[in-house]
Amino acid sequence: MASELWLEIDINRVGEELSATARGGQNVQLPAHSLGARFSSERVRQFGEWVKRAAADTASLTRSHPEGKALREAQDLYQALFQPGLLEILHKLQGAAGSEPVLLRLNPQELELKAIPWEALCRPGSTLDFLGTSQEVLLVRGVESTRFLQPREVKGAVRLLVISPSDEDAPERLRAMLHPSIQAGELEWLEPLTGPRASKSFLQDRLRREPVPHILHFIGHGGLDDEGAPSLQLVSREEEPPGFKVELLAQELMAAFRTDLRLVVLESCEGAQPGELASAAELLARSGAAAVVAHLWPVKADVARHCSAAFYRSLTQAAAQRGDVARSLHDARRSILGQYEQSAEAFSPVLYLRGHESTLFDFKRRKVVPPSPPTQVKPAASTDPGVGALLELLQQPFSLLLGDHGSGTFEPLHKLLREQLQEAPWTAPEHLPLSALAQRYALQSGEDELRLRFQEAVNRDVLPSMPLVEELARWLRPGFHITLLRQPVLELALAAHRPDVPLYVIQPSKSKERPLIRQHVAGKGWVPLAEPPASFNAKRDVVLVRLYRGYMPDPVFAPPLLTEDDYLRNVRELESVLPQTLADTILSTLANQPALLLGMSLLSWDHRHLLQCLFNRALPGRSTVLLEPEDATGNAWYEGRGLPRGVGIQTAQVASSGLAGLLTELRPGLRPGESQ
Repeated sequence: MASELWLEIDINRVGEELSATARGGQNVQLPAHSLGARFSSERVRQFGEWVKRAAADTASLTRSHPEGKALREAQDLYQALFQPGLLEILHKLQGAAGSEPVLLRLNPQELELKAIPWEALCRPGSTLDFLGTSQEVLLVRGVESTRFLQPREVKGAVRLLVISPSDEDAPERLRAMLHPSIQAGELEWLEPLTGPRASKSFLQDRLRREPVPHILHFIGHGGLDDEGAPSLQLVSREEEPPGFKVELLAQELMAAFRTDLRLVVLESCEGAQPGELASAAELLARSGAAAVVAHLWPVKADVARHCSAAFYRSLTQAAAQRGDVARSLHDARRSILGQYEQSAEAFSPVLYLRGHESTLFDFKRRKVVPPSPPTQVKPAASTDPGVGALLELLQQPFSLLLGDHGSGTFEPLHKLLREQLQEAPWTAPEHLPLSALAQRYALQSGEDELRLRFQEAVNRDVLPSMPLVEELARWLRPGFHITLLRQPVLELALAAHRPDVPLYVIQPSKSKERPLIRQHVAGKGWVPLAEPPASFNAKRDVVLVRLYRGYMPDPVFAPPLLTEDDYLRNVRELESVLPQTLADTILSTLANQPALLLGMSLLSWDHRHLLQCLFNRALPGRSTVLLEPEDATGNAWYEGRGLPRGVGIQTAQVASSGLAGLLTELRPGLRPGESQ
């Protein structure tokens, strides 16, 4: 759309009447004209109530109470606004635009006027040619701002991040509607933030990390706080006040607006209701978003989803040369009218736009490629595809979850405890899991005695030989990683092979607010920290979290988790054992990049329970579990049995010794800070 093909109309209240002042491209300037004595501010407010009532009743303007008067009022108000002088200018701009529509920016100047559904104005002589569905003009609501964003070049899929604090299933319902666009490669579905992950601190952390979404979609409730400021309802923590001021959210989004983020969608009951300062939508647009879509009134969930799906299909379709947000919302409104018997719900979504350009995305050099299906390596198949999937995973950010299964660490302890449990009723079967064995011993002899037996059998200075862990330490990327080993195998391997990489080790303690923290400093060794750093650099720092405790890398010992009771008491939500902000940061990282699982077993109930706590929805796409060739649980991992939400992950069944050798051969030279 050419930058000169726009028309802007300010609507003011002058006494009891309304006045319109127009200006536009090609140096268009018109004097103010009155909408006439008939259309007082109260009369226009009443029109808005009629449209709102029709939407609540899922009725059209022709069938709504009072007897179709709402449609006649929409036609008369259209005629009062577009008087002959203004119509003449609009027709000239349309002539210059040819087949392209003209951008029409409407600027109601008072709060009451902002609440009016101007999108429902209807051309006289028609029952369906509404301003908000027109093919000749694209209606938006303007905002005052001195900052304008250029269309963002998108060479592939448009990235969408959904936030749904109260309805954890809403994103999946929306995703189902968007499935064709996702499968076509037009839209990339980022891991949504739901439930506990929709807290302020979690959202703030996610917005600071890659990949930055092009579109942020909020599903929930908005309103005004005690000060009358627009706010969105996120999940509140004990230390967080309820509601997230939109002004603060806008500040958090500033960095994203400077890069890829262009559009915010508020699928919210009161997301566009004017507040004392501005509506949430207008405030976000004024503060940095190129465009914001929000609803004037509550709409039914199925209608909102249909609107979003139609809107995103139009905005991201592969055939388009540009992503025009105004044109797409017009398409969505027409889709609602067609699908829901001309329901006035079509006029609830409104668009706030900065500037005179409604193209948000430049698709000129775009190449739409359908996403590759996840690599699924069935246990009985050759291991080569599994190794390929693993190597691909190692080339991108990932989170390592290092379990204690098959490490050989507990064989001496297992033997020692069985020897001690010889009298009824404590006698233990030979193949009893260690957690049950340790539980029997703790019940027989006490927890203090169990800790002593652990220290006798598991020595900090005598580490098990784990060549694959040693090699993975050379490949490990910055970010947060989890280890369940009670000995510092991974920590010492990282310190030895990557001495100049910022390395932190965090272990829960009796007080969740004061975890044990060590930083490895080259030349100084392990330095205790009184509290976590103010923030971690996700592109530089390696942070290991020792959830099952035990020996720290320095000579510090904390009672490890061993018994069934230990896991019941201590393997819960991460925020129950670590400071809230730190827990949110860790969970956000885990939720938004694939995980590599090593030493994890579906036959260990504490492992299954831990996965549920760390990934309350499902493990992220491309997550992979490494299994020995003889492990018979491969199909269960692949099919998602026992995993969060029943969603399976990639499996790679390879002998750990052979894989360690292969990774050594393929090691891509020395990384910064790595030693031989």
